[in-house]
Amino acid sequence: MTKTNQYTLWKEQLAQVRFPFWKELPTLELYIDQVVAIVNEQLKGVGVEPLTKSMVNNYVKKKVIQAPVKKKYAVNQLVDLLLIGFFKSSFSIDEIRAGIAQVTVSVYPQQAYDQFVTLLNAKLAGKAPVTSGAYPQNDELESMAVDTVLNRLKASYLLRTMRQQQAPSGVVKK
Repeated sequence: MTKTNQYTLWKEQLAQVRFPFWKELPTLELYIDQVVAIVNEQLKGVGVEPLTKSMVNNYVKKKVIQAPVKKKYAVNQLVDLLLIGFFKSSFSIDEIRAGIAQVTVSVYPQQAYDQFVTLLNAKLAGKAPVTSGAYPQNDELESMAVDTVLNRLKASYLLRTMRQQQAPSGVVKK
């Protein structure tokens, strides 16, 4: 398979990935193993690094996400971890938290997350994203952030594929 075909196939697979909306997420409280499994199943589809239990525990200790109640995590913490997991390859944890906080200043977390998922799923599928229109700066921020992550993932995959096909040779001085 040529590098172009391999990359095209990967992009087609990426276009099939679909993140769940808030109501599609488990409503029962979950233990850390279950949360990590759900988050990593989603992240695997887009090719970002998985979260570990240690990472989640550190996010709790640093107050990046709310602490679990009786070792159980609710849907809002699951959503935070999905967002952190998706964005952590391109943004710092502080930037991710600030972005979440900024978007949810004017929109309830469930509505903000569902708008994000609508945008992300459209971009993954290669379709024109639908924006809420109510908060254009939120829409623009989310769109640019998603583009940053997706472009980074695509560039990394393409470079890796190209290097597998033909390693770069050294420059010959004359």
